Amino acid sequence: MARSADTGAAGRARRAGVVDNGGMRLEPRILMQLSGVLHLRDGKFFASCFGHRVPDDLLAAVTVHGAATNKATAGFASPSRSQASMPVEIEHWDDEPPADGDWDTVLRTQLCVDTSGSIEWFSPSTEEPGGPGDVVEFPVARGWYEVEAAARHAGDGADTWRIRMWSSDEYGPDLKEIGEIALLAR
Repeated sequence: MARSADTGAAGRARRAGVVDNGGMRLEPRILMQLSGVLHLRDGKFFASCFGHRVPDDLLAAVTVHGAATNKATAGFASPSRSQASMPVEIEHWDDEPPADGDWDTVLRTQLCVDTSGSIEWFSPSTEEPGGPGDVVEFPVARGWYEVEAAARHAGDGADTWRIRMWSSDEYGPDLKEIGEIALLAR
């Protein structure tokens, strides 16, 4: 009887965050890390490589669910809506990272990165339609990513966030379709 790739010992090791590489067991590792500060508006922040306009339906979904995506843009909402500046660590992993530490909020979604080679993290402007606040740029390769945003709440307006990204095993719409979604959002 044939087994799928995620069954048996190999599948358990992969789900536990350990990769079997021809007899060597490798743990996932960080490929790139960046620290920055996002200036929040209404406690929401987004990632996209297709520009800074966030469609109204995505804004609403982020408000209701805490995290949402239209595949071209991923968004997150901080429970601390009054926080104006948010320290953030952004990490790109070579595989799904292991769970670590106690986090008060953990949100996950997916994001497509086109050929631009970078993701821009931003908070949409309320004063100037479609314009972002300060942008934190993070270089990554083209492809599909799982995105996890985790927060430690240290009182009103003092949260710290860690964002971890890794390649997704799942495939969504093709990149042409994602480009069309992004154009509709502009």
